[in-house]
Amino acid sequence: MISHPVIWAFRSSVRCWRQRAVLKAALKASDISGCRWYSSPIRVGVTGMEEILARVVAPLPTYETRDKSPPPPESNSLDFMHFYKSLDKEDRLSFLTKLSQDFGVDHKSVSELAVKLLDTQLRDLATILQVEDRLRYNLTPRYKQLLNHISRVEGGVKFLVDLRADVLEIISSKASESPHIKVMHLFTFSTSARMSHVVRVWALALLPE
Repeated sequence: MISHPVIWAFRSSVRCWRQRAVLKAALKASDISGCRWYSSPIRVGVTGMEEILARVVAPLPTYETRDKSPPPPESNSLDFMHFYKSLDKEDRLSFLTKLSQDFGVDHKSVSELAVKLLDTQLRDLATILQVEDRLRYNLTPRYKQLLNHISRVEGGVKFLVDLRADVLEIISSKASESPHIKVMHLFTFSTSARMSHVVRVWALALLPE
């Protein structure tokens, strides 16, 4: 016969194994549901960053449909803001680097248009101006659209001002030498500065005379 201590030890090991299995399953389910994205602060892997950016940063509409494409849902801007605020300082650097590099300008299209512009120099002025306008449009980073839409949601202007402060800190501290980050500073500055000016004008208009 098996002694009672042996039976007790066996039962304890089985109980422990079951508890570990349940805990492992719960953690896996938490990862899948995305709840860990919104805890603060968190450490986020590259995959998590790629997933949120692929979902909220819309492709740049074609030149022909630039004024006809419907705006992305407001939830995209809110999700981006929520996700960014949940990151710690180190992850924000990685996130902004990925945003600026992978969701910026389509360099292939820009190069093709630049060659086309050279080829049209002997043609009429209207053709040259149209190619120049196409080139100008394609020099707009994809994330610029997202920044524009963020500026229109509640708390968006303040978020962009804070985002620009983070980008400035990255540049001044030389935490990143990425030229994409430096270009992003120009667009975050133009967007936040323009919206802040609109808010100031609106506030002044409400003041009693």
